Amino acid sequence: MKRILLSILCLGWMGSANAVSQPALVIQVPESFYQHPVHLLHPYLNYWHNRAEAAEAVGLSSFQSQNFTTSSCEAEAKGQALVVIEPNMFYNPQTGIFYSEITAKVYNQPAAESALGKPLMTVKGEGQSRGWLTYNVEYSTHQSYQQAFNKVIQQLQQSPTFQQSVEQAPVQTYQALCNSINTLSQPKAFF
Repeated sequence: MKRILLSILCLGWMGSANAVSQPALVIQVPESFYQHPVHLLHPYLNYWHNRAEAAEAVGLSSFQSQNFTTSSCEAEAKGQALVVIEPNMFYNPQTGIFYSEITAKVYNQPAAESALGKPLMTVKGEGQSRGWLTYNVEYSTHQSYQQAFNKVIQQLQQSPTFQQSVEQAPVQTYQALCNSINTLSQPKAFF
């Protein structure tokens, strides 16, 4: 009887420890990336890729698969840090390869003024996937984004600055910071 009670207590303690240790992140793609899809080069096809929607979907699932609790700025916008994602996609029609680059800026202060200041850290990840513009483009772009996000998450998990910041920070609302980042203009080089 004591063993059963002890094992139930241990399982309950381990379950609560896992619930506490999952960092809560708010994921945001700035509004300007939704407004400006990217034209994927091809001599005979005219294809516009909405990189913001694809990157946000892949980003949310990538962070969740690595045991992060995620929300978006459109939903609750509550977490221990805000991760702003800047996606970029390029297609080489001669080799049939989709190249992606994800720049992730991490903010740990919810005040709108911190958007104009320096983020806690900035990391980049690159990915590539073979595919053709004539067949299942979304699958190929998602694969490329997935590789880039895996590299970004790996860099974040290896960073002691990020780990300490997320572990020590309380859950806060980042709605004001999300709104101020949406009003900032992005460099024209991305569009």
